[in-house]
Amino acid sequence: MITIKLNCDKDIRQKLKTYKIDKHKLENFLNYHTNNLKKTRKWWHYDIDVKGIKGTDSQYFWDEDEIEVALNCCDCKTLKQRRIFFLSSLVHEYRHWVQCKLENVSDKKLDYSEEDIAERTDTYTKNIYEQECNEWENLVEKFNDFI
Repeated sequence: MITIKLNCDKDIRQKLKTYKIDKHKLENFLNYHTNNLKKTRKWWHYDIDVKGIKGTDSQYFWDEDEIEVALNCCDCKTLKQRRIFFLSSLVHEYRHWVQCKLENVSDKKLDYSEEDIAERTDTYTKNIYEQECNEWENLVEKFNDFI
């Protein structure tokens, strides 16, 4: 069994409060999907630092136990849209953490550039590891309805 604990900085804690997101429910959601993805008989515990950053682009640096989540969203007009954007960003970067730490995916497999991301080229959008992250982003809608 894999358990994840999110150590959120002040900015992220404030966003969770603003968007009325229970951190324990979020951790349970991530734990559930992580354990469905990665089967294990042993107990593994991971602490992940979640840091808020200015701007609209979240990021994860390979081999780190820290996720940086954007505090601003682009083109979000309602509180619900901002909440989903925030959750999607966090879950997307968390999925990259899973790929790195639990699935041992090499960072070389994410073979796209910043330009590919900005222009949404096939190199970026058809990368299998980005598609996996996007699948988890889609789960956020269900989580949002649940909480």
